[in-house]
Amino acid sequence: MIKGKKILISLGGTYEPIDSVRGITNKSSGKMGLALAREAYIRGADLTLVVAKVSVEIPSVFNVIHVETSNEMNDVILDLISDFDIFISAAAVSDFEFRKKSDNKIDSSSSLFLNLKPTTKIIRQIKKINPDIFLVGFKAEFNISKSEMIECARRQIENAGTDLVVANDISNDNCHFGSDKNEVLLVDEDVLTIPLASKREIAKCIFDVISKKL
Repeated sequence: MIKGKKILISLGGTYEPIDSVRGITNKSSGKMGLALAREAYIRGADLTLVVAKVSVEIPSVFNVIHVETSNEMNDVILDLISDFDIFISAAAVSDFEFRKKSDNKIDSSSSLFLNLKPTTKIIRQIKKINPDIFLVGFKAEFNISKSEMIECARRQIENAGTDLVVANDISNDNCHFGSDKNEVLLVDEDVLTIPLASKREIAKCIFDVISKKL
């Protein structure tokens, strides 16, 4: 039952600045996160969104906290997470950030060496703060087999305590970042295959599974 549950959803792609005008990001559109938000709202959830860089318009009816970098998203989520029943980590959080950011625009006339370091894995901290939360993770892989994708999802379950993982291969036709459709695996103790469908339909399937497990 989703009605009345406090749900936190992260969506979009984080942006990591190189200097005052440049940075790195990813192709995440926020479409899947928004589809999940709409479905949660329809089902009567008490909903909050943590939104990074997106290419979709977020309806004003939603309670939204805007962030830019992976560190900002980390700080906001960890500050909020103890008050929620469900967290859906749909955002594409950068795996790397720059060790040192320039406060000015770097001169483009010479070569540039980018020194990167891993970002904090937000999803691995959630259960340490709120052990009872229902945690949904996403795993976007590229050009791997179904068995390998399931293995990646199981690894996240082991490392982060995720209750459900939504896994997909973004190399498949019509399943890349920004597409309106996807085909995914819902992995917990079982594996549910959802063939190519709209992100709205996938969101419904995800919440059907969550509802059965609460």
